[in-house]
Amino acid sequence: MMIAVLLATSCAGKSDGSIKKNTPDASVSLTRRAWEMRRDGFPVDSIILVQEKAVEELRNGTSPDNPVEVLEQMGYLYNIAGDYASALKYYEEATDSLKAHSIDERNDGAIQLFGDLSSLYAFLGMPEQALAFSDSAIVESRRQNGAMLSDVYRFRAGIYELDDKVEEAMKCYGLALRAVDNGTPRTDPELLKALILSERAHLLINAYPDNRDSVALAVSILENTVEYDEFDTADRVYALGLGYVKQGKTDKGIALLQEAADSYRRQEDMERIHVANTALLEVYALHGMCRELQALVPQYIEDAERAAQEEQSSALISAMVKYDIKSTEDRNHILLLQLEVEQEKKLIIYGIAFVVIIILLGVAVIFWQRSRLLNQKRLLQQKELEGLGESNDMLNKRVDILEKDLTAGMNSNSSILSDPQLITGKEEGRFRRAFNVLFPNFIPLLKKDYPRLTPNDELLCMLLYLKHTTEEVSIYLGISKASVNSARYRLRTKFALPKDMELDTFIAGRSV
Repeated sequence: MMIAVLLATSCAGKSDGSIKKNTPDASVSLTRRAWEMRRDGFPVDSIILVQEKAVEELRNGTSPDNPVEVLEQMGYLYNIAGDYASALKYYEEATDSLKAHSIDERNDGAIQLFGDLSSLYAFLGMPEQALAFSDSAIVESRRQNGAMLSDVYRFRAGIYELDDKVEEAMKCYGLALRAVDNGTPRTDPELLKALILSERAHLLINAYPDNRDSVALAVSILENTVEYDEFDTADRVYALGLGYVKQGKTDKGIALLQEAADSYRRQEDMERIHVANTALLEVYALHGMCRELQALVPQYIEDAERAAQEEQSSALISAMVKYDIKSTEDRNHILLLQLEVEQEKKLIIYGIAFVVIIILLGVAVIFWQRSRLLNQKRLLQQKELEGLGESNDMLNKRVDILEKDLTAGMNSNSSILSDPQLITGKEEGRFRRAFNVLFPNFIPLLKKDYPRLTPNDELLCMLLYLKHTTEEVSIYLGISKASVNSARYRLRTKFALPKDMELDTFIAGRSV
């Protein structure tokens, strides 16, 4: 459980090497200000208030920040505050926003988002999903020339630690160190290496407490690493104290364990307090330190009860979030099945209509042939008159056939353009062809005036031109309503519309 707490508190990798109580700079953006407040140790509740204003700016279209970074940081703050349901909601919206941009537009906010999601799912006891998002973070980091790769491997090691896969965790720490040497980390490389080595030493002591060589190696590493930040210092002191105890340096080890416990208490981290107190009780009992043992027991019981309550509360929240995730997945699966059934129904209807048309055409051809034979017979008696009549009949029938074909085509186009349905793959191609048949000049003129429009932007413009509602657009594109609103805002930005100009009015007024 302690690893889970470490993941939850460090998943975004936002430590900057020191904790200082500074007054936030009012000249920077709200998202940046919230980041600095987190770095400087402000209470998370006050940071959330600032970040909520940043999200409000984003909704109003006045935010200077990347939408993915704004939404990701909102999710991260709710995550460390323990509101996992809200965290997941903002992470999902950030993911939708990420999908709406081209890959070339992504920055390290995408890596941050995938890392946050991997840590959250690991904390919720869903390692498969956690590793899947960790894989995405690694791929995105490599695409961006190894940005944040050492952090990604550190958090991946934490996922394996939660699953008791020590060997895999050790490999990840090795990859993290290699990434520091080969990449361009955002902080001091030596400090970052110290943090990675400290975490690996902590794992060595916990995984192999009775192996003298492992303990000696871990102690040596911890003695030679410098302090990284306030939160890491307490963990480093705890691990070093535990190592000293295992080496028989009891007095030195106890002093460090007590120091770590006091530091955890100042941080109000009940989970780590319980772990440190448990280690102290074992040492006191092993060495017959009755007075210290008697003094610690009442506090240990009180802290253990509080830790148990927090763990129960956390477990309940985790279960609720996991249930919500499963329910959402089930609903999406049901919707997908319903869409497939509807598509199959339409295919059957189209098939029947096609067969009927073929039959009708066959009957028409038969009658036409019979009529032609009759006309040929009449030509023997009335060449000129019947020749004119035959020409008129043929022209009329060809017009009828063309009218039927045109009506069938227009009905097919009208169906896909007016009935909300998920348009991906072939369906998107059908939708574009149907739209271009009815409005052949709309997209070419729009792209001529605004060449930076993406294919997703074009689809949204088509749907708005057809006067579809936000809910219908979300069904067509397979995204949430909030993501539709974000996409509408991006269009306003690309069109450089003034505040008093409605996007729908602008689209409707485009000449076709």
